Amino acid sequence: MKDSEVIYLNDDHEKIVDKHIKGVKKLMYYATEQVGTGKYQDFLSIMKSIYLYSNNFYNTMLKKREYDEGEMAEFIFLIPNMSFYTSIGFLTALKDGDNDLMLRDKLERIGFNCENTTAELADVLFEENEKKKFFNTSVDEKINQN
Repeated sequence: MKDSEVIYLNDDHEKIVDKHIKGVKKLMYYATEQVGTGKYQDFLSIMKSIYLYSNNFYNTMLKKREYDEGEMAEFIFLIPNMSFYTSIGFLTALKDGDNDLMLRDKLERIGFNCENTTAELADVLFEENEKKKFFNTSVDEKINQN
């Protein structure tokens, strides 16, 4: 597995997080365009470490053992949350007095992107929790529910 590949919980999770990542990358590309060479590549390197952390979390917390709703939630929201906080720190470090308004605008857009992603992922989390409850319910309980 490449260090830029990401493990997802399901297809919906993949679609939403991929869209989020593309949005953050696009905004960061334009935010770093005027601040010096190599800054965008530096940001991409940090993003790769987020993917690795997310994959490691999946492999140690979700794949190898029974997990609870909190661990699933942490995994589902991990990349959007970490990319948001990474962007805040990265853009703050790039401020030079002349570009503050532009960087603030990019940060607000990244925040809006993260809010939308989080709302969409909340639906995925709900569906996964319902699916897990259904499969953990005994056959007798399912018959009595109907």
